[in-house]
Amino acid sequence: MLAALVACPADDASPAAAEPQLPLVEVALAQGGGLPDTRALLGEVRAVQRAELAAGAEGEVLEVTVREGDHVEAGAVVVRIDASLADADVASARAARREVRRELEQARRDRKRARQLADILPAYEIEQDVTRADTLRSRMGRLSAEQHRAEAQLLRHEIEAPFAGRVSARWVEPGDWVRQGDAIVELVEPSRVELLVEAPVDLFESVDVGAVAVVSTRDRPERKATAEVVGVVPALDPRTRTAAIRLVPRDAPTWLIPGDAVEVGFAIVHDEPGVIVPRNALVRGVVGVRVVKIVDGQAEHVGVEVVATADARALVRGENLEPDDWVVVRGNERLRPRQSVAVVPPAAAETVDPAPTLAGHSTVRLPEG
Repeated sequence: MLAALVACPADDASPAAAEPQLPLVEVALAQGGGLPDTRALLGEVRAVQRAELAAGAEGEVLEVTVREGDHVEAGAVVVRIDASLADADVASARAARREVRRELEQARRDRKRARQLADILPAYEIEQDVTRADTLRSRMGRLSAEQHRAEAQLLRHEIEAPFAGRVSARWVEPGDWVRQGDAIVELVEPSRVELLVEAPVDLFESVDVGAVAVVSTRDRPERKATAEVVGVVPALDPRTRTAAIRLVPRDAPTWLIPGDAVEVGFAIVHDEPGVIVPRNALVRGVVGVRVVKIVDGQAEHVGVEVVATADARALVRGENLEPDDWVVVRGNERLRPRQSVAVVPPAAAETVDPAPTLAGHSTVRLPEG
């Protein structure tokens, strides 16, 4: 009985069932033109207005009027430094200037009188009066400059906010002794930010002022914003071989915080000669990369050079590959040269679970099984 069961299928097999079936393949249409791509680089968020306020004079800190997070208006005093010595310098300069002013006024009167009595006074006395008046006038100018300098130095003992913003750091407390130039408070204006990106040479050459980029964060990828390129530095950093690109966000969201790192995606186009095919059409072997195209129902292998890739597409160059060629995107790994294949027609593919179109490529999906 077992022998009979094994023999029955052989007896019932038809000649059509014994014929070999052609391999089924899925194809896509090669396209011409440039290949759109997105390059994501790390960018730094910076405040457009940011300043480290420094002590303008040496002395003891008397008062610090702000703390971290406080909002200050432009012109508000944030730090006061003891100005007793500066006050004394101003008083001394003013007194010296008043004294010389009186001497100068007297010298001018003596010079005028000497000129009126030129007929009876010796010439050397007239010359002395003129010289003394000129000397006191020069001294008066020098003391006026010293007084202005002392008054300006006195003003440096009160540190004012140069713009409206928030205090991000405070480094001194009342009682500290500071020297001229010591950092005391950091002030930022967080509502106005810009982005700085260090770009490699190939991207630097493809980005112009006015280009638009997409900004996102790694921890919250759903957060996205657009930014416009407003400046490109035409020089490379000798250490990193990168160039700086500056962007300004459009309608900057609150999550763009100064000091944060974000991803900046630049849209570029690879416009080198070649054709665009889905990346599934690439067959990589030990001797290179090839693409299988369909010519008169047969597979034809074409060696190609991959110029660029972007998402699910690739820009390639091959001697026998042109736009509008049908290339195999599924089932291409085991095809032999000149092997006949079965391709689902585009019209039939639309009724049999068509695959999503890949940005300019019409694809045909095989039926299951």
